[in-house]
Amino acid sequence: MTKINRNTKIAILIRKDKKAIDVLAKVSSKFERLRNPVLRKLLAGRTTIGHAASIGGCKVEEIAEALKPLGFEFQQLEEEEQIEKGGVPDFVKSMKETDCETLDVRDDIEAGRDPLKLIMEVIKTLPDDKILKIINSFEPTPLINVLGKKGYESYIKTIEPEEVHAFFKLKREEGKGDLDQEVPDLVAEETFNQQLESFGEKVTPVDVRMMEMPMPMVTILEALSALPEDFVLSVQHKRIPVFLFSELKDRNFDYMVYQAEEDDVKLLIFHKK
Repeated sequence: MTKINRNTKIAILIRKDKKAIDVLAKVSSKFERLRNPVLRKLLAGRTTIGHAASIGGCKVEEIAEALKPLGFEFQQLEEEEQIEKGGVPDFVKSMKETDCETLDVRDDIEAGRDPLKLIMEVIKTLPDDKILKIINSFEPTPLINVLGKKGYESYIKTIEPEEVHAFFKLKREEGKGDLDQEVPDLVAEETFNQQLESFGEKVTPVDVRMMEMPMPMVTILEALSALPEDFVLSVQHKRIPVFLFSELKDRNFDYMVYQAEEDDVKLLIFHKK
């Protein structure tokens, strides 16, 4: 039997037995996304069983019970701490409260405000020997990916489904990378419409304005994974998705952004030629 707990990453389950994808998809249809290799790479390595239960609208116990026939043995909280101990990075093991600068962004998320600007301002001025602790209502996967490329190691601890603590510390052997996010030049409406019209009927529309984070980015990447070479993804968003652009660059996509209003952003995303 393989011992697991609510802090076990979904990627570990899949690596141990790929049938875990089928099992999770039966627990909640929202886990069907794990069948997509692109989204699986983005999400599974960072998403814990506890967080997955929150995303899937189910209980941790339901996931644990479903995984049991595959040889996974679920451990309760007291044993979890012992199981998890070996996977905790050194900077967390030796961490003191005075080592942390804490930023709680749950009120911003609840109010529909993007806390990205505040987070980046704090981390730019964060001393190299300090740890940034972000309290969020979900696991900030895009932030983890971006800061990881800038030389930061991270650790995620799920306190409860709606409270996730993310810890970030600059690696000693690496200098602090450029923390300015890649914000594209905005185009005029006429230029945007001309580009859109050039694709004719080969347009796949996606509207993420009503989605809670991090689902807009997840939904866009999911749609792009199935986008034909000669099609364009036409996205309606309520903000400029700063973290998305580095992912698009890595996946060899080009894009165009038009901002009609502060909360009305339109994107065209297409394969680079």
